[in-house]
Amino acid sequence: MSEPININNNSDNENISYSPSVSSTSGIECDLVPASLASEELKLALNKEATEEELLKAVTRCKSLILESDHCSEERKWLVRHLIELRLRLEECRDAMNDPLHPRNHSSGVSKRVIKGHHLHLQPLLRHASSKYCDHCTGTIWSVVQAWYECEDCEYACHHKCLASIVRECAHVIASEKGCFDYDICPELGLSAQRYLCAECKSPLPVTAPSGLGCLGRFLFPDRDWSEARRCDYSGLYFCTACHWSSSAIIPARVVHNWDFDPQPVSQAALQLLRITSRRPIIHLNKLNPKLFLLVHELDLVRRLRQTLIGMKKYLTVCRKSIEERLLRKNVDTPHLLDSFDMYSLQDLVDIYSGELPSKLQSIVDIFETHIKVKCEICKGRGHICEICNNEGVIYPFDNGCYTCGRCLAVLHKHCFAIKSECPKCLRVKKRDDEGKNNNNAICN
Repeated sequence: MSEPININNNSDNENISYSPSVSSTSGIECDLVPASLASEELKLALNKEATEEELLKAVTRCKSLILESDHCSEERKWLVRHLIELRLRLEECRDAMNDPLHPRNHSSGVSKRVIKGHHLHLQPLLRHASSKYCDHCTGTIWSVVQAWYECEDCEYACHHKCLASIVRECAHVIASEKGCFDYDICPELGLSAQRYLCAECKSPLPVTAPSGLGCLGRFLFPDRDWSEARRCDYSGLYFCTACHWSSSAIIPARVVHNWDFDPQPVSQAALQLLRITSRRPIIHLNKLNPKLFLLVHELDLVRRLRQTLIGMKKYLTVCRKSIEERLLRKNVDTPHLLDSFDMYSLQDLVDIYSGELPSKLQSIVDIFETHIKVKCEICKGRGHICEICNNEGVIYPFDNGCYTCGRCLAVLHKHCFAIKSECPKCLRVKKRDDEGKNNNNAICN
């Protein structure tokens, strides 16, 4: 199982319409389903919480219809799929009879469970037509017939029967407690430091294949007895095949130190953690690797654009027209970009690498600049005149060629300030203060 699992965040609405073709992965429409499969008796068994007796009756009926159908016909294919679903539902029903806490027993009140920080919610039947896999046992979740849970925070999915065996902490809890990424590139300790055990489930990790086995040895032993050691590039730890599905992800440490965006193999725990934190602004890039801004032009450009936008934001937040037009909310979908220019999310860095973020920020700058300098009389009235050259051109603190005094906040041209090297407003204020002190001393004397 080498592909990462795509988790679809569909609605949790219980009133899901039924289609007899839920187990099909092809695009066959409902009107092509054989009439025998859509019979009232079989349809009842899949749509309701059928009893064991009803399911046994439906299984028998389906088997007889299979025998009556033509060999290799479309009707027989549909009936065989349906028979598999009925038998899985029958097994689920028998499990519920032996387990009082099974979700089928409505009085058990187990629609929500909290285990290892996971907020697990019982998922409605027939929610997914696509394949989904249990994060604990890696088995297929037959959502048509099996009770299963999904964490609302990290999207961890598992069978009902696997709830008691969950060992993985919720990635949302880990991310909230830690608050940052690991910035060591693949901090490997080795299998010996792990005692040759999986870092998550503690199952044994064999270094070599059992002696005396041929090329078919892998197929003669259970997966856990033949679990190869797989290294997670994010944590540097080794995992079994049940905890490491050979999924890949961009590693924050490689991005920060090497500007390397090549996806690397990671464990499922690391994959969920990176997925949750990918849009959180928790990377202080200037603190971690300030030289990167000198080497990557796009990074320096984005930083300057963010500084400009932060200056424009001060105008827009006090402008009545921009508030009425919701100018900030309409154009900025990542607010942290306008809160500071030091913090980045992993997704921000990916967008910078692809060239998407610089062009996006430039378009926002153009929209805001048009409002402040052209359309809005209120914002235009808050402009400044350079007190050194007294040029009638209105300047703004966020303009590239302007300097803002750190003491009095006066706005001047950079080249004018470089010539005089003193702020006229500060000199004027200082002179007034000195005159006031002299007058006070004269009165006291």
